[in-house]
Amino acid sequence: FTTKAAWESIRYFAPEVGWASLVWHPARIPKHAFYLWLSILGALKTRDKLLLSGIVPSAMCSFNCRDNESVEHLFFACSYTHSIWKKVLGMCNINRQSLPWPEEIQWMEEHARGKKFPQILRKLAFGATVYHVWMEQNRRSFKNRFLP
Repeated sequence: FTTKAAWESIRYFAPEVGWASLVWHPARIPKHAFYLWLSILGALKTRDKLLLSGIVPSAMCSFNCRDNESVEHLFFACSYTHSIWKKVLGMCNINRQSLPWPEEIQWMEEHARGKKFPQILRKLAFGATVYHVWMEQNRRSFKNRFLP
């Protein structure tokens, strides 16, 4: 009897998801990975969810684009976050349009696979962008502070 054997006997094995290596890679920044994970799961408490809970009076996007905020909107359908993501893609030498959120995740899964510098940079840039967009959204929503 070993601790490992006991753990293996009670452990639940879920099928691995395609985006796992996009989030949980060795070079990850833990807080970026955590928020990227929540965003991929659709678990971020965006304004559409907060409105349903009665926490906020409106689901309008914090970036003043006149659309309701959801995970799909925030990453990167919103005109403000779309322009940020477009610049980040350019800095990573990726010349393409921003995609709808599920397709963006899939594209990153396919094009950020591996351990070479460009792939690691893409993973880090994706996580950092999601994290900083989320932090800015929270600053605007709950602290009434704005970054340029």
